[in-house]
Amino acid sequence: MSAGTSIGSGAGDERERSAIESTVLRGRRMLVVEEALKNESGHWYEYVKSVAELNRLAGAETVVVSHADTDPAIRREIGAHAVFPWTSWDNVYRYPQALRRYLGIAHHNIRVYRVMSRFVKQHGPFDILFAPTVAIHHVIGWRLLMARHGGRGIGQIILLFRNNAGSYADDSKTPVFKRSTNILKWALQSFRPLIARGRARFATDSKKLAFEYKHLCGIEPEVFPSPRIAPPAPPSPPLRAAGAPVIFSCLGPARFEKGIDVMQAAIRMYLERYPAGRAHFVIQWNDPILDADGAPYLPDPALRTDPRVELIEQTMSSAAYDAAVARTDCMLLPYRRASYFARISGVAVEAVTAGVPVIYTRDTWNEDLVVDLGAGIGVADNDVSGLADAIATMVEDFDRFSAEAVARADAARHSHSPMAFVSKAWGLG
Repeated sequence: MSAGTSIGSGAGDERERSAIESTVLRGRRMLVVEEALKNESGHWYEYVKSVAELNRLAGAETVVVSHADTDPAIRREIGAHAVFPWTSWDNVYRYPQALRRYLGIAHHNIRVYRVMSRFVKQHGPFDILFAPTVAIHHVIGWRLLMARHGGRGIGQIILLFRNNAGSYADDSKTPVFKRSTNILKWALQSFRPLIARGRARFATDSKKLAFEYKHLCGIEPEVFPSPRIAPPAPPSPPLRAAGAPVIFSCLGPARFEKGIDVMQAAIRMYLERYPAGRAHFVIQWNDPILDADGAPYLPDPALRTDPRVELIEQTMSSAAYDAAVARTDCMLLPYRRASYFARISGVAVEAVTAGVPVIYTRDTWNEDLVVDLGAGIGVADNDVSGLADAIATMVEDFDRFSAEAVARADAARHSHSPMAFVSKAWGLG
């Protein structure tokens, strides 16, 4: 999820609050563990914040564990225990030698086990331990933790996988796994006895990703909705001044795998083709970006100086991000298929639940979301000219796309409602 999901204040939100607060979770305890959570950058902050708040609204005591460098304001806001001295997401084990990388995997799993074993001894027991961003650096550590504390210290562990274990060739819908993935396969399969006894659950937020992990290890994760409290319902019809520019936004941390290079080239092409076009572009670019070869990738100087393009280069608070979503007319998400065939986009979820049309890459999870719950235009992978054409089409026929997105927003909000997530996590049925 992107930085910025927060609680809205519409009537629908009050109904959601009431529905959650009426659930029978008094006396239950959930432990949410996210070693990478430090600040508002990335998806970790908003995801953990949402999970913690939803469970607290439902009456469950929610304890959060985060990185030792977690911003003090975030610690206070979500009540985080800042205990992890390291996070594998900082690439601390990215060695050129394969053997050192494998040893790094083993080392970090031991670190996860030791840190969490001490924490559970001091602060347990917990009905559920929820780990929302799990990779190969964590799975063995979680298995060792359940061997030591499963039952009395931890009633059930939920491991949520958000990242690909395999890759997808062009036009292929079947994942391909490297030989090294056998370590992850073995680690996942070691959970079978715990899963059979209801002590462990695998989860993900994408049907395609669930298929991928089942293809890998034979165990199909449950598909969880996005843990967000929806913003106020979009106006119907949208309130727009006549002749106002259509605001295209690309929000969330910019990355090369999200097609930032394709988007820059397409925006430049559109602006050259339509010098008087009614389009304004907002791009969140608050972290350094590396290209496919690991070299720094910078904003296009021509776009940086163009008044029709706005770069957001600072980390945004939840309120600032929500304001950016609120002023967006169309979300621009040309994510690369190789990375996002099976992975979800929290920004896309935010768009469809807010009644905002999306321009997306075809044959990705984003297409599934928009076809089922939203409105927008699909573009071929890495197609600069096609993306520029889609922008022009959206400007020309914006009222139609917007009306369709607004009409489908209620269904999107129901599918990704707070109650849906709480019910799934706690097995409320």
